[in-house]
Amino acid sequence: MFKFVRELIESFKEGVAEGKSELESERLAEYAPYEAALKVGEQCSPTVENLALALSCPFRSVLTSGVPLRLMEFGHLGGSEVESLRKLLRRDFGLEEAAGVSNVLDALEEAHDEEGNLARSVFLAGIDLYVLTSAVEVGYLSFHEVEALCRDKINFISIHADSWRQFGQLFMEGECINNFIGRRFLKKSVQSLLEEDTSPWRIFSWESIPRVLGSVP
Repeated sequence: MFKFVRELIESFKEGVAEGKSELESERLAEYAPYEAALKVGEQCSPTVENLALALSCPFRSVLTSGVPLRLMEFGHLGGSEVESLRKLLRRDFGLEEAAGVSNVLDALEEAHDEEGNLARSVFLAGIDLYVLTSAVEVGYLSFHEVEALCRDKINFISIHADSWRQFGQLFMEGECINNFIGRRFLKKSVQSLLEEDTSPWRIFSWESIPRVLGSVP
């Protein structure tokens, strides 16, 4: 009788230990992507790729899901997410292949129709980067093919904003393509990007942008 009770207690203890071990493994697995995101920030400075994606984030964070690294590096979206992004490019921009990217950029350039509307221009530059980085993500183009264009858009934004916060403010002020609900999602995205520890907007300093672009030593 007592032997049975002792065995039952030992079995219970083993079960608790196994449960704790499983919970710890799950916790570590869940934390790993965040740890990886923070390690990206430990490099000397961001890359042009990092910055192009970071400035695409108001839309990228709303329209994709998954690990934080997806907001600062290519290749972290699942197959279904890539296909979903491909459908969004087709739906929103009529973009289905590499040849169509320049047409979309030209159309966006024509939308700069209000002289002196800085917020609108910053917003459209952010959309340009979203289109360019999404085209890379779905395999229409390589980043090497669009890097010069990305540099140009990043430089434009960095000249007209002096912080991630001001970029977010100008982006939302100039936003002109969404309805009320869409704007609410974007506003929430911008706020999260400014506050979350694993956001590229927190990891990469705004002051690093001109150094990456080579405009300052």
